[in-house]
Amino acid sequence: MILLPLAALAAAAAAEPATCVFDIAPPEPCTIQVQAGAGGTTQLRAKGKSGKQVVFTGKRANGWWAGALDTAPAMGFERNRGHVVFSTRALDRSFEYWTRGNAHGTY
Repeated sequence: MILLPLAALAAAAAAEPATCVFDIAPPEPCTIQVQAGAGGTTQLRAKGKSGKQVVFTGKRANGWWAGALDTAPAMGFERNRGHVVFSTRALDRSFEYWTRGNAHGTY
């Protein structure tokens, strides 16, 4: 997996309010910021109200994601639009987020 430097990524969208789960901690309010990059690469940055942060960089393919979670190889899947779960391949880190109204699924 090749990680692109921030300069190679396109302009970021405004931060969006969401709910995040960092590893096994309880859900907390957070903001999500997504940047689209060259070749279909996406960088997602999340910052929780508690100060916890994660960065996922990777590519999406039909509801599945492959890339890196804080530089560790990771995969992700979309439970539904606006609700995504990521985990490192070593299963030692995880991150989940959902936007308003998407905790239990809407399409």
